[in-house]
Amino acid sequence: MQLSGCKMSEDNMDMNKSLVTVETDPEAETPKPARKKPNRKSYSTVWNYFTKQMGADGKEKACCNLCNREYLVSPVFGTTNLHRHIEHHHIPKGRNVGPIMVARAVPVQPANVAPNPKPFKYDDAAFKDNLTRAIVQHEYKYELLEEDGMKKILATICPDLKFLDTGTVKSDVVKLYEKERKKVLLLFEKLARRVSLSIDLWTNVKTEEYICVTAHYIDRDWKLQKRILNFKYIPSPHDGTSLTGFISSLFKSWRVENKLFCITVDDALSDDTLVDIYKAQLNGKKALLLQGKFFSCKCCARVINLIVHEALKNIDLIVYKIRECVKYVKGSPDRKKKFLDCAKKYNIDMDLGLRQDIPTKWRTTYLMIESILPYKDAFNDLQNRDASFTDCLDSNEWQFIEKMYKFLKIIYDATCTFSTATYPTANLCFQAICKIQYVLKEESRGMDEIIQSVAAKMLSIFDSYWREFSTILSVAVVLDPRYKLDLVDYAFEKIQKEEKEFYVNMVRQSLYGIFNEYKANLASSSKSKDKERKPEGKSELDRYLEEPKSDWDKPLEVLEWWKENQPRFPELAKMARDILAIPICPADPESAFSIGGKVLDQYRGSLKPDELEALICTKDWLFPSEGSDGKGEDIGLKVELN
Repeated sequence: MQLSGCKMSEDNMDMNKSLVTVETDPEAETPKPARKKPNRKSYSTVWNYFTKQMGADGKEKACCNLCNREYLVSPVFGTTNLHRHIEHHHIPKGRNVGPIMVARAVPVQPANVAPNPKPFKYDDAAFKDNLTRAIVQHEYKYELLEEDGMKKILATICPDLKFLDTGTVKSDVVKLYEKERKKVLLLFEKLARRVSLSIDLWTNVKTEEYICVTAHYIDRDWKLQKRILNFKYIPSPHDGTSLTGFISSLFKSWRVENKLFCITVDDALSDDTLVDIYKAQLNGKKALLLQGKFFSCKCCARVINLIVHEALKNIDLIVYKIRECVKYVKGSPDRKKKFLDCAKKYNIDMDLGLRQDIPTKWRTTYLMIESILPYKDAFNDLQNRDASFTDCLDSNEWQFIEKMYKFLKIIYDATCTFSTATYPTANLCFQAICKIQYVLKEESRGMDEIIQSVAAKMLSIFDSYWREFSTILSVAVVLDPRYKLDLVDYAFEKIQKEEKEFYVNMVRQSLYGIFNEYKANLASSSKSKDKERKPEGKSELDRYLEEPKSDWDKPLEVLEWWKENQPRFPELAKMARDILAIPICPADPESAFSIGGKVLDQYRGSLKPDELEALICTKDWLFPSEGSDGKGEDIGLKVELN
């Protein structure tokens, strides 16, 4: 059996050899190559973040779409390393991404990154709209896109960009103006309250004159609003009759003639003929309250500017020397070092610094005077050490400017109370003006002859304006629940003691006269409701005055108070809404401290009248928070000493 088994084994070996021989027979037919499997679709979610591409070494790589890192693509490795890369580098820590990474139907969303960004598509309409708004907002030159540098930048970003010529850009700005004007016009058509207007005069470098008309009102949310309605070139002649027709046509175009409460006119346009003619026209249409008794009003800030200008004229030489002192110290490092040595000798705080003023901005002049007074001894010592320093004040000048500083500080602080307020309502003006009038009267009767002379001149200018608008501003402060009639009584006790009763009674009569007219107008517009009402024993005004006052020493937003109490005093609230909107300071806060005229800058002055109006009005309507002139606040140059 064993021999037989061995023999069979040998036979099998012979058969295997025969098979091997057949497989390696060179004359046998060459087998066809194995068929290549077709590329299968990659279902793994990891391919949402990786792209397959050939590497420099000729091998297929997976490139991360988020960081461009490459990994070798191989069936041996699979996609585990790719998942690990996404999890470690592009997923916020602490997030459980296991189930998300495994689920094919739910792709992983890296933090703030779109895995499959859409290809960029140039939108011509969106580009033109954004460009137009940017030019209006930032006042870029119309020729911006025609400059070579800008063309190169934009061509790099978008080669398909269609460049616009200057004429097209100007036309787009005007179209945007027309579009926004319709919205503002609709706003005033629906406005169910009165509007106060301010008229300012501007000039350009060619001394051509423009008129700026601004509407002031309080909206339904009890927020003080303003809109520039027109910025027009004034054609000749500039007499009162011609200006009246010109201004009247502007108001008619906005359909506000029957909604006017008062108008504040620039001093340069304060021709009595202008106001009287226009008031007569409106009275003929029965469009004014109390036959226009309070139709004309003066801007408080402008009145203050006039009296400050009178004060600065009397210290002009001293202010010049102070200005030269500041210039001298900042003129070179050596001078500043000498001055620092002098200041250290007297232990003066170096952090205070000095300020150099802008002559047409009296606020900056005041701050310059304020900054130099602590360094009085240092400047006197510098004069003894440095023979080239010749503009130092003498002892009498130092003494005089210290007195004038205290005088100007009261005016400065009073102006800041309404010029820096978020909502400068009319009630803020009365108290500030009374403080100024009281100080002027006291100083005009003082012992210092020079101060007395200056104060007397300032008081004369002040009184000529105060008589015209003291009554309506007194009414405005009565509508402040912290003061009511008590502040009026106290103020006239201080500033008009001999005629106190006359002035207080005049304010009370005007207050009730305006209220009764509002009450009558409101009753005539809702007769059906009035029939159902029961007669009241006391009016809303009586109840308001009899109620306890709010705490005068606590901050209070007057408009918020009226918003909350409007349901209790609907008639009185309607009156308060219109009176508190009277413009007491310019739209631009810095104009409240300017003793110079309003002058257009070189760029604005170079524009045609229709282009200028489109630019200024549209900017005010679309970007009101940036101010009417977009130049911001300027309080002079501070000279650091450290």
